[in-house]
Amino acid sequence: MKCKECKIEMKIVDFKTVLVGVKPYISAKKKGTFKGENISDVLCYVCPTCGHIEFLAENPNEFK
Repeated sequence: MKCKECKIEMKIVDFKTVLVGVKPYISAKKKGTFKGENISDVLCYVCPTCGHIEFLAENPNEFK
């Protein structure tokens, strides 16, 4: 992925949470009482030059 500011390749990095061993994720609860929620891990990219950060859902199809 290229940085929108510098146009150079961004580095993928770990996005840490407070709980050890728990990856950050995004979710959207399904409508209805007994329905589960759609979940995707979060990918984090950082530009080593300007520090710009991009977050992407690893499984965006979960939210269709």
